[in-house]
Amino acid sequence: MRSHRSDTGKINSVFKSIGEWIAGLVAALALLPLVACPVAWAQQTSTPGLHHRSDSDGTRAAQKSSQKAAPTQPSTLPQDVSGPYDFDHLNESIEIDIDHNKLSGYISRLGDAETDSNTPLTFFFDKASVDGSQLDFQTKVVHGVWYSFHGTIFRGEGKTREDEGYYVLHGVLQEHHPQGGLEKSADETIERRIVNFKSMGQ
Repeated sequence: MRSHRSDTGKINSVFKSIGEWIAGLVAALALLPLVACPVAWAQQTSTPGLHHRSDSDGTRAAQKSSQKAAPTQPSTLPQDVSGPYDFDHLNESIEIDIDHNKLSGYISRLGDAETDSNTPLTFFFDKASVDGSQLDFQTKVVHGVWYSFHGTIFRGEGKTREDEGYYVLHGVLQEHHPQGGLEKSADETIERRIVNFKSMGQ
């Protein structure tokens, strides 16, 4: 009888230990979501943040690339706008030549410095482009001066192409005076003005 009670006590003790182990396991499983959630939440919030920045940077890079690669538009100016236009003084002119959507030309004027007073100077276009109705050009440096222009050509008051002022070269003309005097540089003096140069009669 005593042996039976002893065996029963051992069995009850084993079952009690198993029960306590199962209860501990259930409690641990119950706490697992609370531990895992902050990690999962951190992963979910950090990933979209990084993705958003990447998309934004990619969009800006694509826009810059698109702007750099954007081709110029064919000339929308009349075909007969090429020719000489008045410049600042008598016997001075700007020659505009647009051929197959390419701009070339030069500025011809008299020198006004002590070393070249009344000497004919020719400023050939160094860089020039046509974009739709817009004209841009830069000249070479001559005697410490070079010019840049941005503008367009519109119809003037002349009745025919042979008349003076049939077209008008309108825009911003800049006269650059590099400090070195021989080459273009960032260190220079610039005189900027709005101009309206009439086409010369033909």
